[in-house]
Parts: sequence; C-alpha cells; structure tokens
Amino acid sequence: MTAPIQPAAEHPLLMVVCTGNICRSPMAEAVLRDQIKKRGLAAQVASCGLDAPVGRLPHRYAVQVNQARGVPIDEDKRSMRCSTTALKQALIIFVMEDHHRHQILHRHVEVGGKTFLLGHWQEQQIADPVQSPLEAFEVVYEQIEQGCAVWLDHLVAANMVG
Repeated sequence: MTAPIQPAAEHPLLMVVCTGNICRSPMAEAVLRDQIKKRGLAAQVASCGLDAPVGRLPHRYAVQVNQARGVPIDEDKRSMRCSTTALKQALIIFVMEDHHRHQILHRHVEVGGKTFLLGHWQEQQIADPVQSPLEAFEVVYEQIEQGCAVWLDHLVAANMVG
C-alpha cells in the first residue's frame, strides 16, 4: 500500500485527483513525475480519489498505456481516498472534471482555492475511461500529457515550481 504523503518542505506537492484513483490520476501522477524529472524541477507528485476503493491496483489499460509511452505507473501504486490533510499539503490540486472540483469544494472547503482542472488551459475535462476500451485510455493519456506540460509551464513561470 502506498505510504501517507509526506512532502519535503523544499519540494512542493502537486496532487492529482479523480474519482477512483485507478485510471486518470495514477496516469497523471506518473506523467507529472516524468515531466518534472525531464525538466530538472523539484516537486513531489501524489494522487488520490474522491470515492476511491482503497488499496486497488491501477486499471490494466492505464498501466498498459503509460508503459507503452515509457512513463510507467509506479508498481507500488494503490488507490487512496482523498483526505483533507493530504489535500492541504498540496501546492495545487488538479482534477479531471468540473464535478470533482465541486465535490472538493463541498467536502474539503479549505482547499477549493487551489483546485483546478488539469485540462484548464485546453478548456477541456478529461472523461473517465474506466468502462471503455483501450483506445479511450490512449486519448486520456494524450489529454493528461498536454495538461501536465502546460500547467508545469505556468507553475515554472510563476516561480511556484523550480
């Protein structure tokens, strides 16, 4: 099981949230980590689900698509439910759909001001592929990859991540 989130004071935490923490947010967690590493930035990344079935492995298609792109999901990744404590530790929280932001505003009001759509700059929501074929996961990966890259550009420009 994934250990509790313990951010280092000098490295901001970027949190990715979806519904079950088995498809989109584990994919995005791996993509963000990879992009941060490739850019030589210092930041931590974690993910959780608003209604996560705690302890589940990532969806096989999520694992397959990320692996095929050379951005594997951590083999120790297990689904975690979002907690106010974990969300408070984050510099910024990325969600996949508007209803995730609304749920955070309702359940974790303290962090609403730092919660944004991962696809904000593309003006898109990233739909849940959980019951969909492999091709839907490939589309989701592309949307996640674009969203992560643009957000990192903005966070670096704002000196929030360096």
